[in-house]
Amino acid sequence: MNALALLAFAALAAAPSPSPKHKEGPLFLAPKVGFIKTTTSLDGDLYLAGEVGYLTPLLQRRLAVVLEVNYHRPSTTGTMRGPQLDNLGQPVERPYTLAAREVAIQLSAVLRFPRGLGPLTPYVGAGPGLYLHRATVEVYDSTASESGGGFGFQALAGAELPLGPGGAFLEAHYHFAPVSFLTTGDVNTGGVLAAVGYRLRL
Repeated sequence: MNALALLAFAALAAAPSPSPKHKEGPLFLAPKVGFIKTTTSLDGDLYLAGEVGYLTPLLQRRLAVVLEVNYHRPSTTGTMRGPQLDNLGQPVERPYTLAAREVAIQLSAVLRFPRGLGPLTPYVGAGPGLYLHRATVEVYDSTASESGGGFGFQALAGAELPLGPGGAFLEAHYHFAPVSFLTTGDVNTGGVLAAVGYRLRL
């Protein structure tokens, strides 16, 4: 009996130990989709974005640097009175459409709080952005466009839930993106938005 016990112990000792769990890398990728409402009279619109980030060793690996590229194209419609008069001497009204396309490239510092809310990891961040604008007006059977770019900033907050090799998240943003066009005047085409996505850790 002692010999059998010794053999069993020797077999267990010789067996390879289980490999440690794979450590998550510092890089991550995330697609996003959401809804944005600008601070102007433009209607709300679909918000599409993608981010790539790096979790730095600073602040006990809580500080990340994130580069995001996003796109949205809000618009509005209405009627405009022109210089022409109808048969009754009233100004002729014509429908118009104003669409503002925006592509933004943003760099943010994001502070994460791992498991700060039970299984959730809340985070906050902010940073500058380059905003590229194009406003297009269609009225009186003609189309006019203006293009330009400028710098702004964003602030964000969100929470991430571990799921598979990454995490699903929900976040909210505020964007400040000033623009000065003849068609829009001096306005902030940024606004508030909510987005969901999946952050894949590499």
